[in-house]
Order: sequence, then C-alpha cells, then structure tokens
Amino acid sequence: MERNCDYEIKTIKVLASPKLASTVNPETGEVGLGIKESTLERKKLSIIVQPDGMPLEPHNQYLHSKLKDGANDTSSDAHALMSFQRFLTNIGENYQSLTDDPQEGVVWKYADYLIDNTKVVCQSSGAVLKNLHGYSSSTTKNYITVVINFYKWLHSNGLFFITRDKKPFEFKEITKRMSKGVNQHDLLGHINSRSRVLHVQTTDVKQRFPKVQSRQPHQILKPMTEEHKEIFLVYLKSVPHTYSNRTQNLMLRLAIESGLRIDEMVTFPALGIHHHTSEAESIPFSIGPYNGCKTKFKKVREIKIPYGLMLELDEYLHSEDRKDMLKKRIHNLQKQHEKEVKAQKEIHIINGDTEDTFESIEFDESKHQEVQNLFVNTSGMPFNKNTLQSKFSDIRTAIQKSHPDWYYRPHDLRSTFATHWLKREADRRVTVFDLLINELADQMGHESTLTTQKYINFMNDITAKMEFAQRKNRASRNAMNTNKNKGS
Repeated sequence: MERNCDYEIKTIKVLASPKLASTVNPETGEVGLGIKESTLERKKLSIIVQPDGMPLEPHNQYLHSKLKDGANDTSSDAHALMSFQRFLTNIGENYQSLTDDPQEGVVWKYADYLIDNTKVVCQSSGAVLKNLHGYSSSTTKNYITVVINFYKWLHSNGLFFITRDKKPFEFKEITKRMSKGVNQHDLLGHINSRSRVLHVQTTDVKQRFPKVQSRQPHQILKPMTEEHKEIFLVYLKSVPHTYSNRTQNLMLRLAIESGLRIDEMVTFPALGIHHHTSEAESIPFSIGPYNGCKTKFKKVREIKIPYGLMLELDEYLHSEDRKDMLKKRIHNLQKQHEKEVKAQKEIHIINGDTEDTFESIEFDESKHQEVQNLFVNTSGMPFNKNTLQSKFSDIRTAIQKSHPDWYYRPHDLRSTFATHWLKREADRRVTVFDLLINELADQMGHESTLTTQKYINFMNDITAKMEFAQRKNRASRNAMNTNKNKGS
C-alpha cells in the first residue's frame, strides 16, 4: 500500500467480470443477491481511498472497468487519478467543475499544474536543470492521458456527460504518415520502403504536452556489468542444491553464457549434449526445430557453450534425479490416460451402448519414452516460461537484500551475453565492434543485422564515454602539473 497526503492507494483482489447470483435463506425463504462463486483467478485492483476511509467513486469504477477490458494492472491509472484528485482537493474543485470553455475547466488547470512541475532535463548530459523532484515528461503525459480516458469513460457509461456547457477538452484529428523502417544493410532497402497515412483523434489539452523523446533501441538495453554478472553467478551456486534449483540454475547460466531466448531455454534439446573430450574454451552446439528447440523464425543456428558448462549439462542429462522425474512423467501420463479412458467409457454408456462393447485402448509406455527436452520439471514435463520468470523474480529479490541496485529482467541475460561477447572478442582480436556484427547476428539468431545493430551501438556509446572521461582526466592532470610548475 502506498500512502501519500490524505488519499491512499490500496490493492485488493477481485474478479474482472463478477456475476450476480440469487440465494434463498432456508429459514425465512428470503431471496438475496450475492456474487456468484467463480473458479477464475482474481486480479489485483488498485483503488483510491478517501481520507474518511471510503472508496473514491466513480474513479474506482473506472479502474475496475480496466480489468474488465483485459488490463492486468491498474496501478498506473490509479496513481494518475489520485494525483488528479489531490489537485482538485487543493483548489477546492471536483471533476465536474467545467464550463463551455475547456481552458477554464479543471482538466486544463491540472494540465497547467503538470507542465509547471515537469522536470527539465539536459538532453546531452541527463542532468535535471529544473524541478529536481518533479514529474518526468513521460509521467505527465501518461497522467493527462488517463484523465482524458476517464472523462471519455464517464460519458460513454452515462455517469457524466460531456456537453456544450461542460467541456473538459476539445477533440482534434491529426494525420500521421507512418513509414516502415529500412534495413540499412539491405542494398535494395530504398525500393522496399512503404508508407501509410493514419488519422488519429486526440485532444487539444494533450497536444500541449511535448512529445516524449523516444529512446533509441540501444539506450533501452540493460546488460549486467561484469561485477553484477559475478554476483548473479555466485548467488546461483549458493542456493540449496535441490533438483528444481539445480535445473533452473543451469537454464539461467546457459542463457547468460550463450544468449538463449526464454522459449529456447524451456525447449533446449537433450540431443547433442555429451561429455566432450576436447578441452576447448567453448563447444559449438546447434539448435533449431530439427532437435525440438523453438527458435525464433524456426531458424537453425549454432551457439557456443562454455566447456565447463557442457560437462555440467552432460552430468545433469544422465543424473539419477532426472531419470526419477522422467519416471514420474510416465506415471502421470498413465494416470491421465486412465482418466480419459474412464470418461470415454461413461460417454459410451450414456449414448446407450453396453459396457461389453466398449473397446479400451491400453497405455503404451514405449510411445512416451523419448523426451526431446533436456530440462524437465519435478513432474518430468517441460518447464513453463512463467515458472522461469517467477524464479528470476525470486532471485532478484534475494540479491537485492545485499545489492539494492541489482535490478534485471530475464531478457537482460541475453543482452548481457551479447555485450560481454563483443567486449571479449574485440579485445582478443584487436578490432572494432562493427566488424563483429555478422558473427554476433548468427549467434543471436537474428533475421537481420538491423536487430543486432543495437548491441554494437551500445558498446560504441560505452567506449566513447570512457574515452571522453579519460581525456578529461588527462586534461585535469596536465593542468595540475602546469600549476605546480608555475608555483615552483
């Protein structure tokens, strides 16, 4: 729960689309209404609570409607509406305080407040020049968008009508020309470009906010530093050595050392894993649909697995623990088969046939012996992507107890591999990052080097910043030496 001032946000679990059901009191015969029981998973709903402890309406109704429309989280919208409500309380107005001139209404006043309290950031250095503790430009634009959508929802649901006398904003239509990106490595890219025109409805109040400076693809990357990678690997070795931990830790290590996507992790093949006799630094390993690995674009590619890790994978493949899990798999499949046969038999009898005429199909264990996946869970089945994501979230929480700034997502394992590989290979070969783009694209399984370019740009940016810092340090030392010489 987040507290601030006199309004607060609470999170509760609710059904996205609850249904009413009538109940009869057996003693009085009185009929009542209640929420119908449901097996559907309840979603987290962030709601706004007023100073007197009562829920803020119709704001919370709007937040619940977001869940009904398929949203997984309402936290961002709740914070926006709470900010709007605090502003209204401070100026002694409410959301209905509007006139025939939108610029005199509370939405425009709130927009003024957001713009006046937006951080001003230097584009080159990133330093905050004004409103150090203010809103980021992306937050202000998001907040005003939520408020606009709130009014649209009020109107469409008949809770408050936008009329000539009460206008929160004016609608405007703008035209955008959308162009497909051109692959800069494609010699015919100039003739493959396409463009289309889109007509977008917006509002006058939203147009007051400057466009949020979109970040380049390489600026979004967040690979681990060498230090943070070491922290990650040390933690994986420190956890209790249960079968589940051992399996999932091997998967995560394989991802950070070879650049696997999460789909490729959970379908990584057993075929090809072996005890390599050569003590090479890394072992080439091919993955693709032919051996059951779900690569993007169904592309066959060759990754490189560190020699020591390959030995661990081979040991895991032939471990007694994994064999036990595969036996569980057969047992579970047999139980599932028996349930299906029982259900078919019941349908057979319901349809008027006799039990004697029902032909049962025996479970054939031999058809289920072959398992393509290397990694199997405690039921002997392939892992679910959500299981790995949840595991990574638990790891992050544990590491942050001693390293608060360690914050990464599963996909950052892939960018960590790419950037560390570039640094290592550029140093080893004494070459520039750009010359390694095709080789990296092959290892990452990219359709085009246009996708790989972001890793090259990231490393070039890092190198440029380091060189700039070194030049400044040299200049500072030279200036200090000059002053010393003058003094002597």
